[in-house]
Amino acid sequence: MKAGIDNMDSEIISLLEKNGRMTNTELARKLKTSETTIRKRIKRLIENNLIKIVAIRNRAKLGYELSGNIRITADTRKTKTIGRSLSKIDQIWYVAQLAGHDDFDVEYSVASQHDLLLLLDKINRIDGVLSTRPSIRLKLIKHLGEFMAAFAKGRERDMIKG
Repeated sequence: MKAGIDNMDSEIISLLEKNGRMTNTELARKLKTSETTIRKRIKRLIENNLIKIVAIRNRAKLGYELSGNIRITADTRKTKTIGRSLSKIDQIWYVAQLAGHDDFDVEYSVASQHDLLLLLDKINRIDGVLSTRPSIRLKLIKHLGEFMAAFAKGRERDMIKG
């Protein structure tokens, strides 16, 4: 296994991905081990930044009816400032810098088509943004958790600061 985890760590992580509120006692019962073992392993996984237990908001139930992604082509000399600017926009919850045809991929959630239009206008006014290609998500088929962006936030922040 990678990153110094074993099969039990993987099983703990898998159970917590399904229910982050599962108690240590319940985890211990399911994995046939002691609560103390579970508590120590979770503490180590968190301290080593291998997992993070967070609340994941249900954006649709909170009024964000439209979600999707926007591919952005940018002046490559301005990617650091563009990345910072994109990260500050509330409706955007994921920002990735890319290699290839597009320079950024962002995930967004908005309440209406009008709000998407306003978001696109805001993005297109960022100095160095050359074009945007929005998509609206019709159906979410697989979702690994919104926490991924927050989990890597420290590393991404360091990369953007460059």
